[in-house]
Amino acid sequence: MTTKELAKDEISNLRNNIGRTIESARFPITMDEFWFSIGPNVIVGPFDFVCVDNIYSTHTIGIIKELRTVSNIHSIEQKTNGGTYTMPRQYDSDISTSDNRERRDQGTRIAKVAVMVNVQNKNDGQEGKSSNSVIVRMPVGIDASVSFANSDEILLALGIPKMEDPVMAGVIEMTNGNKIAIPMAMSYLAGPDAAHINASGISGNLKTSYLLFLLHSLYQKLIQKNEVAIIVFNTREDDLLYIDEAQGTVTDRDSELYDLLQISPEPFSKVTYFLPRGIDGNPISVHIPSNYQTYSYELNDIYDRLDLLLSSETYDPRYNLSAIINYIYESWPLKDKEGKTVITWSDLVKYKDYPAEIITHKSTYLHFSGLLQKYKRSSMFTDKRETSTYLGNEIGRIKAGDVFVIDIAMIPTVEEQSLVIGDVMKNIDELYSSRSNFEDVRHVYDADGQITRSVEQSRRPKYLLIFIDEINRFLPQAYPMGRRTSVAEQITKTLIAGKSRDTILLSAQQFKSAVDPILHDNTGIHMIAKLGMSELSKNPYAMLDDTTKHNIVHMDKGEIVMIQPAIRHPVKVIFPRPPFKRLSR
Repeated sequence: MTTKELAKDEISNLRNNIGRTIESARFPITMDEFWFSIGPNVIVGPFDFVCVDNIYSTHTIGIIKELRTVSNIHSIEQKTNGGTYTMPRQYDSDISTSDNRERRDQGTRIAKVAVMVNVQNKNDGQEGKSSNSVIVRMPVGIDASVSFANSDEILLALGIPKMEDPVMAGVIEMTNGNKIAIPMAMSYLAGPDAAHINASGISGNLKTSYLLFLLHSLYQKLIQKNEVAIIVFNTREDDLLYIDEAQGTVTDRDSELYDLLQISPEPFSKVTYFLPRGIDGNPISVHIPSNYQTYSYELNDIYDRLDLLLSSETYDPRYNLSAIINYIYESWPLKDKEGKTVITWSDLVKYKDYPAEIITHKSTYLHFSGLLQKYKRSSMFTDKRETSTYLGNEIGRIKAGDVFVIDIAMIPTVEEQSLVIGDVMKNIDELYSSRSNFEDVRHVYDADGQITRSVEQSRRPKYLLIFIDEINRFLPQAYPMGRRTSVAEQITKTLIAGKSRDTILLSAQQFKSAVDPILHDNTGIHMIAKLGMSELSKNPYAMLDDTTKHNIVHMDKGEIVMIQPAIRHPVKVIFPRPPFKRLSR
């Protein structure tokens, strides 16, 4: 190497060096963490990745967890060759006496680093040993040079090279300006390692936007193999009723992130919107897209799942409605004493011929009849469906590439909204349980119209992605009667079965503490946007250390922390805004 090249290399090393490791009783070095003093005029931040050379030609890569300023004399005293010094040697020799004195007066900025991984540099393998032969979990040394980790090192720290079939999940942005696209393994999204994604964060911090970005990323990845379909529930006004319409101009920032992630900034295609039927068959919705259908319910559609509609009343000990609901299901089709068959909602409202052991008290019948009349007044429940459709039939016909958006935002009661979600979930279960629902037969005809051969083709998509915002409405932390409602039980079944059948639930709410813990227990990946300490101190966030919680409090809009089982510590990612018409949350 020439003198000029050596000088250039030294300058490069100096520029990349951001500090040196320190050690004291208060700031120990262990195999899991270390501290380093930050160099003059160097800016680092929480969630930055750093790298330190270690023994056996290995590199220790970690993530910054905490920043402090401490007194030089009292806090970073290090014993070396029988003496002490208070500044890393590199910086003492580079600044004047007056600057040094001023720096001592200001104290020293230090950073705590959580170790992610120790990897071997394949170009520096020791003689006689393969590059993979040495596994080192030794702590870093004292006074070792610390630098920002490069892209390859960050990917190694996250275990990404070992991931199979990765999906782009966001971008890590370092304080030094480096941006790294981060994939996520499908095995942690849809099983068998884990399944489901949940996002939390105060309103306005784009947690829903993140899930829509991830949904968009998953769709573009899986549609290449014609393996995915999506069901989205629109729970707030018209937030998700434009996902097939382009935003228009993509910002420079978003364009850069889309390029980095290798994702096309195109809206969803093949979108069908399902809007609740209103008066005279017109839809009830804040916005009416061009490609929509209305949906409604005849009695015959849901006679066997009335518990979903009366979910909050089923376990009420005052009325015991479950006895009536079970009787209707088991005795269907009902016939009155005159032999007339119960077909419509109007028929059921008038039906009174329940056995005495079912109606143990008159108040039970009156309460049940009153509820039926209440829902019968809703335009979503019709005696004869003419222009609308039943969602269960549509779910049974869903194909790879389909995107269904089911609008429930303007449905007036939570009970009716819950019915829609619970019934769709139940039909998804039926889709996966019946072989006839996922195999289709295509006949091939000759010129004379005769069948020459029959081809079985898969109709059910391999991956089914389901998005529910504000899931705390339907899976709350506490239930009025102390038992999960039928709708909550149905969502729980989908959660538990998801790992084995590639059904992925993406859910969001402001606060994890407002949601049934069973959701968190069965969710593999947790995304957390900005939250207050009063919420973060609650039990659902026990997977976070206190330092990370304090860092979350100070995050900016559009930043989100990922907690993933395969990654040793939470990491912060950014993401481009979804490419369709914007939502504000």
